[in-house]
Parts: sequence; structure tokens; C-alpha cells
Amino acid sequence: MNIQKLDWSSLPVFAAVARSGSINAAAASLAVSPAKIARDLDELERRVGRRLLVRSTRGVALTDFGTTFLTRVETMADTFGALSDDVALAPDDSTGVVTIAAYDAMATYWLARNLPEFHRSNPKVEIMLKVVGEAADVAKGEADIAILYEEPTTPNVICRQAGWVHYVPCASRGYLDVFGVPETMFDAGKHRILAHSGYHLQVDSWAEKTPHWKEVVPNVMHTNSGTVLVEDCAADGGIAILPSYIPQVDPRLVVLNFRPLASVRFWLAYSERARSLLRCSPVLAWLRDCFDAERHPSFREAYVPPSAVVSS
Repeated sequence: MNIQKLDWSSLPVFAAVARSGSINAAAASLAVSPAKIARDLDELERRVGRRLLVRSTRGVALTDFGTTFLTRVETMADTFGALSDDVALAPDDSTGVVTIAAYDAMATYWLARNLPEFHRSNPKVEIMLKVVGEAADVAKGEADIAILYEEPTTPNVICRQAGWVHYVPCASRGYLDVFGVPETMFDAGKHRILAHSGYHLQVDSWAEKTPHWKEVVPNVMHTNSGTVLVEDCAADGGIAILPSYIPQVDPRLVVLNFRPLASVRFWLAYSERARSLLRCSPVLAWLRDCFDAERHPSFREAYVPPSAVVSS
């Protein structure tokens, strides 16, 4: 017998006939014609290569091999029934909450603006956009997916470079109308400078590209919130050092004509478990699209001014 050539749909037919002892009774229970039952049995016996039933005017009876065969079929039916129950009772991991951990500026001014597009395509997936002040540890379950500015080295964490963030000086038109447009970084140091408190960790590396940066830094207002930084800048508060994607989407801000003060890589990090969840798959695809360098030039390694992005 070639098991691969069996028509598995004929097994329930055989079992119904064997249990009832009658082709007519089996046909009635399966809502098909007796002729169809007879053809299915003939084909099953042909493929098995052994007689399973003895037919007579009084009905049908199992052969010795037919009895063994019925036992196997019923075992298979029980197994498939249990499997169906397991599937029905198992939690559906294609729906539910996916937690994304991101710093507040990225969450507010980029991801939140792109979320409606995701929800239109994935209405059953719920996003928890978790704003964090420090890197989330996906290995410890602090998030399903995290956006990080340092590549993690934790085992069992999958990490993929997502793009680059370029930090540029920005101000509002109202502020520049009153205080003027600085021509150099040294001139900018005479202005009110707004900075994120986390930037102090990067001053030395930024200063390598911008010699006047250390002179500018002492004259600042610090905040630990990227959102506060943007809103203060937009309200004529001063010159803020912001990721270039923010003035791209916020017309209240003007980018000063300086090269980026820093360009920093960032990564998507997620656990093996998150990758295996059906609901995480569309979220990861969406995040990759959010940072796709062809679609969104702000995240290219080479700096593209926001004005060029808007006009392209």
C-alpha cells in the first residue's frame, strides 16, 4: 500500500459503513447517495490493495484486516479531533497587543504619524507605543520591539539596523525674526540653545565634527523630553538640536544652514519569541517601511536636508 496515494476523504466513509454495517445507513448519515459510498469503498480497497469489507444482502462485515484498518482509522480520527480541539482552544497570536518601545521624539513625531496607515491594513493588531527614557530590554520582556541607539549584545536578541538619525539646529520663524539667523556655530552660541539632557553623553563625539559645539553647550536649556524640546522651540523658545525628520513633518520649524552636528545609527531589536508571533510580523514590516531610506530619505546615512525631502 502506498500511503501517499490514499484519498483521505474516503476514510470517514469507510468508518461510517463499518460502524453502521450498512451502505444505505452510512449514505444517510453522510447525506450522499449509496452509489457514491460504494464507489468510494471500491477506490479505497483498490488503493489499499486489500479487501476491507465483505458485502452481502444482509449488509457489510469487516474482514480481519478491515478490523485492524478500522482501529487505525479511529485512532487517526481521535488524534485529529484532539488536534482540532487544541487549535480551537489555543490563543490566537495573530491578534493582540504588540509593544513598541521608543524614545518620545521618535514616538510622537514619526511613529504616531504613521500609525493610521498601519491600522488601516491591520485592524486586529493593537499597538502599545511605549515611550521610554532609556533603552528597553526586549530580552527581559520590557517590549516586543525596541528602537535603540546602541546595538544590543544580549544573546537571543535579534537586531537589525534601521537607519540613521541626523541632528540639526532648528528654530521657529518667530524666533529668527526677533534674534536673527546665526551664520556660524559660534554665532549660534550667542543664542538661547535648547537641548535634550541625554545629549551630554554624546558631546565629545559630536565635538569631533563641530569644534564650536562645546562652546555652544553651556548656553542651553535642558529637558529630558524630546516633545518638550520641540514644543519650546516651535514656541519661539530658542534654537534646538533636533532629528532632521522632525522639521520635515513640522512646518513650524526652520532648519539652520549648518551641517548635522551628529549622525547616529539606530536599530530595531526584538526577541526570538516576538519574531515567532504572527501579530509581530506585520508590525516589523511596518517599522521597516517607516524607516525605509528610499521612501524616507531622512534616514539615509548621507544627510538629506528636510527641504530636499519635502520637495522630492
